[in-house]
Amino acid sequence: MDRFVSLQRKIAPEIGELIDIRYSILRHIHFSQPVGRRTLSSRLAEKERTVRSELEFLRQQGLLAVGPSGVSLTPEGERTFADLGEYVRELRGFARLERGLEERLPVTRVVVVAGDSGRDPTVKKEMGRAVVRILRDIVEEGDIIAAGGGTTMAEVAEAIVPSGWPKGITVVPARGSLGEEVETQADTIAVTMAKRMGGAYRVLNVPDDLHPETISRIVDEPRIKEVLDLIKRARIVVHGVGTLEEMARRRGITGEALEILTSRGAVAEMFGYYFDSDGKMVYYTPSMGIRPEDLAGKKLVAVAGGAKKAQAVLAVMKQQSREALVTDEAAARRMLELEA
Repeated sequence: MDRFVSLQRKIAPEIGELIDIRYSILRHIHFSQPVGRRTLSSRLAEKERTVRSELEFLRQQGLLAVGPSGVSLTPEGERTFADLGEYVRELRGFARLERGLEERLPVTRVVVVAGDSGRDPTVKKEMGRAVVRILRDIVEEGDIIAAGGGTTMAEVAEAIVPSGWPKGITVVPARGSLGEEVETQADTIAVTMAKRMGGAYRVLNVPDDLHPETISRIVDEPRIKEVLDLIKRARIVVHGVGTLEEMARRRGITGEALEILTSRGAVAEMFGYYFDSDGKMVYYTPSMGIRPEDLAGKKLVAVAGGAKKAQAVLAVMKQQSREALVTDEAAARRMLELEA
């Protein structure tokens, strides 16, 4: 296939653009079906006329079914979507991107998915499925898994197919909640993952941004201590990555604290710890849950994408070696540019 794709790029590069748009349409329908044409056009940021024309072509090929609620993929459409994913990997040279990042970062395995999750939310769903495939490879009977929060981690939880997992799994939140939407809190994600894996779960049920004095008072409370001990014993940690701007907003960091972060060159956040572009920890906010020093010896799986997060992902990845990184095409290309 490599030779065929190479020839196609030389002789008919416009075909790649056509495949891109049709693959994007199939992906959006796959994750949102049934979906209306106008909704699809809005999510793809394409003219409705263009989307209408492509939908008609795909329908004529037997890949789509049109109903009162919108368009859906036929069984043949589902199979084509799955097969096309591998072709797009070859067409866009994802294997080269993955090797490039593996050579530059302390990570065993990199998985790149198509698109930019900062612009297209369905890309996060693809990233979630990729994380689940990695978990299938590394989760063992009796494992404790610590799960972070955030929108991409929520997609990881939703992507888990509830069958075939080892017995005795326990899932815990890697940290307390940040007051964001309940669906994206680490507690909620841990519960969803555990239920879909057929395992047990424990939750913290405390905010992650408590005052240090409050944290010191409750950290030894028996129920809290038990969960924190489980978190520290986790063999696998799955987490996202935050940019400085994103996490400062979510944690309500303003004024002097934000000035300190900026002056120290902070670009990334993980578990309440902030890192500069070299991966050096430059600031932290007291939090409930796992800390960077607790990560030694654990299998760490990072998932984050979007071109705007590239620098943050690089900073966190440099901080400590990891089992795997799942990212998207936009972030991968930008990371390689930054590391060139």
